[in-house]
Amino acid sequence: MSVAATDTVEMICISCPIGCRLSITRHGEVIVVRGHQCPRGEAYGVAEVRAPRRIVTATVATTSALMPRLPVRTTDALPLQHVPELLDMAYRLVVDAPVAPGQILIRDILGTGIHLVASRAFRVPTT
Repeated sequence: MSVAATDTVEMICISCPIGCRLSITRHGEVIVVRGHQCPRGEAYGVAEVRAPRRIVTATVATTSALMPRLPVRTTDALPLQHVPELLDMAYRLVVDAPVAPGQILIRDILGTGIHLVASRAFRVPTT
């Protein structure tokens, strides 16, 4: 999200279950957050203006007809500007069994030190 020198944006905080309605105003380098009921809301508002990040969850293709998609996630919040490129890489990826939960499928996404990992096991069916 880009906020100009004196713009105000409104958003819902997603840091905790309260879901506070935030009003965030930027005065040059000073960011003022209003409407938060806890310190996490203020930190969330400032981060959303300065450098928004997201935990990414998605699915990747597998070689199995029994489990054609494998859920995956990033190991940390990724800078928002990298999300489209990560999703493009993930949707082109095809994995083969076996895959363990937490196994790294894409290492060091775009030089961020963040990895894309499997969210569950993918095993060869036993007969």
